Amino acid sequence: MMTKICKSCGMEYSGDFCEHCGYGKEPERAKAYDKYKSNRQRKAEKEAAASKPGKNGKTKKGGVSKGQIGVIIGIAVLTVGIMVWSLWRDGVIGAGDKTEPIVSYFEAIAENDYDKYVKTMPEAIAKTYDDYMSANGLSEDTFIRESYADYTEIFGQGYTAAVSCGDEEKMDAAEIDDAEQLYEKNFSEQISIKEAYKVSTKVDFSGSERSETYYYDVYVAKIGFHWYILNIDDYYDNQKQ
Repeated sequence: MMTKICKSCGMEYSGDFCEHCGYGKEPERAKAYDKYKSNRQRKAEKEAAASKPGKNGKTKKGGVSKGQIGVIIGIAVLTVGIMVWSLWRDGVIGAGDKTEPIVSYFEAIAENDYDKYVKTMPEAIAKTYDDYMSANGLSEDTFIRESYADYTEIFGQGYTAAVSCGDEEKMDAAEIDDAEQLYEKNFSEQISIKEAYKVSTKVDFSGSERSETYYYDVYVAKIGFHWYILNIDDYYDNQKQ
């Protein structure tokens, strides 16, 4: 019988399978191949295995696993989030314009919108209104309607308020210090005002009874990240230009 050279162990054999290592006879063939394979074969198999993800999504050696990609993305998102938060904290973004609370204030009065109304002022001031309503059993709607009933009497039901902000006068350090002290005295709460302005404001009221223009000096301050109204002077004579 013609002899053969075993492809697994290199020994000669004459039967259907190698008598030395079992090559050619299942399942011994797989075991024999693994036992006698060359170093080059072993290296190639290790490299191939390293490029495949394991059960936990990680590679056995080298490469980037799905889990590692998730961590990288997470770090990137966190970094961007920290940058955005820092800009928001410093008032670079999200703080809005100093005139926004002024416009919202007069619109809220005309619209009887309590939530919009209190968002234009610091929290301690807004809390005084909440305490007053609670003590007197008033709803938000009733409170704002009664507080500004004179506007309805003058202009009629469903009046509107068109707000135009004009000249801005920046308050100096001494004025800001006085404002902070007065706030603490009135509301038992300390605030830190970054900057503040007196804004000349014109409001065109228009309703079923009449239309008229009023002028105000509105004091706004940047506290923390946002602008708020601190005080509003009584309106001027409507002839003021």
